[in-house]
Amino acid sequence: MLEAQGMKTGIDIDKLLAIRETIAGWLPGEPFTGAIARAGLPKTFARGEPVAA
Repeated sequence: MLEAQGMKTGIDIDKLLAIRETIAGWLPGEPFTGAIARAGLPKTFARGEPVAA
């Protein structure tokens, strides 16, 4: 949400989702929450232009 508003968070969502998948493989049977991993980012999500603070 912050990225869509143009705020740089320093978080690479694609890499975060990739490592989540790796960790889930290391912990079979452990429940993981969060809809983004299952559904992906919203189709309307767009990284905004950086804004000056």
